Amino acid sequence: MDENDELVQDFLIESLEGLDRLDQEFVELEQDPARRDLLASVFRTIHTIKGTCGFLGFGRLEKVTHVGENLLSRLRDGEIALTAARVDVLLQMVDAVRQMLASIQRSGTDGTEDHAVLITHLAALTDGEALEEEEDDGPEPVTQRVGFEPEPEHEPQAEPEPVWAPEPEPVGVATQPPPPTRSADKQPLATDQTVRVDVRLLERLMDLAGELVLARNQIQQYAVTVGENGFSTVVQHLDLVTTEIQEGVMKTRMQPVGSAWTKLPRLVRDTAALVGKRVRLELDGAETEVDRRLLEAIKDPLTHIVRNAIDHGIESAERRAEARKPAEGLLRLRAWHEGGLVNIEVADDGGGLNLDRVRSKAVERGLISPDAASSLSEAATINLLFQPGFSTAEQVTNVSGRGVGMD
Repeated sequence: MDENDELVQDFLIESLEGLDRLDQEFVELEQDPARRDLLASVFRTIHTIKGTCGFLGFGRLEKVTHVGENLLSRLRDGEIALTAARVDVLLQMVDAVRQMLASIQRSGTDGTEDHAVLITHLAALTDGEALEEEEDDGPEPVTQRVGFEPEPEHEPQAEPEPVWAPEPEPVGVATQPPPPTRSADKQPLATDQTVRVDVRLLERLMDLAGELVLARNQIQQYAVTVGENGFSTVVQHLDLVTTEIQEGVMKTRMQPVGSAWTKLPRLVRDTAALVGKRVRLELDGAETEVDRRLLEAIKDPLTHIVRNAIDHGIESAERRAEARKPAEGLLRLRAWHEGGLVNIEVADDGGGLNLDRVRSKAVERGLISPDAASSLSEAATINLLFQPGFSTAEQVTNVSGRGVGMD
């Protein structure tokens, strides 16, 4: 790998990490538009990507991020308000940037699409113009699901005061109240405390640690045979050091489960909008450490479970009103250590499983007979949900209905 390839790889790693943060930060901004620290963080991420991609010669990526940076600059400086339309288009920019980064990974180029429509929308919203979709009197999922006030007209001032959209009643997804922010000069630099290491190197270190343990055991057996006190003392020290090395190498494989949760606020926001529901997301235990391989293995199942909970578990606002529940549903993820195991729980405050409907669908699909359905236990009925192709949805949508995900 030559020097330029290494630069591109470093750029991709840092940019993709930044995009994962942006998904979460934009959702938090929807709930608290006055969070200037978040706007500053978002701006820095896009600014960094723009500067580096220009240096590396990715012109299309540079154009998109440059226009996005202009919009973020005016938002950061308080010259224009953070409206629903601006959040949506900025998230579209994040998706476009992620798409171009994926193209760079595959082919070494940022693709052939010029993203002209996206650039036009970003520029229009930077200039304070409204998109045509906002003027439509018909129902529009994006503008109805996020409770921001209409953007006030911008009038140039000599020294513009910060303008922020008033805090709305949350619609879509809400996260827990953010922790108190610190000033920029007090924020620790993560790059000074961490280093990126190839996973293959960690795997090799793990193998070597295992071989070292075997060698230690052989030496311990030999020490017992020799029976020499001085030699036994050295072996005891070797035993201690080897154990610490093994534990240290194992810890390098551990990651906080929260690293697999970074995309969930955006996922919940978008899924809730698609099905026309309001959902608040709560995350607890994000610092719980899990083996990296296990963490990678649970990402996709976790995504399907969360989408399923929003679509099937949490009721519509009308049904929640009938049940005297808050219009906003609650989705909670918890992670904790117990008895040497890691527990991850996904819970919602919906109406629960309709077991009769599950049995009926199972009979309809020929999975069980009507007689068997009538005597099927609760646990056995729930297990039917994990059958390939099984779904209780009335119709197929972009979110559910094909019975894929829970299997």
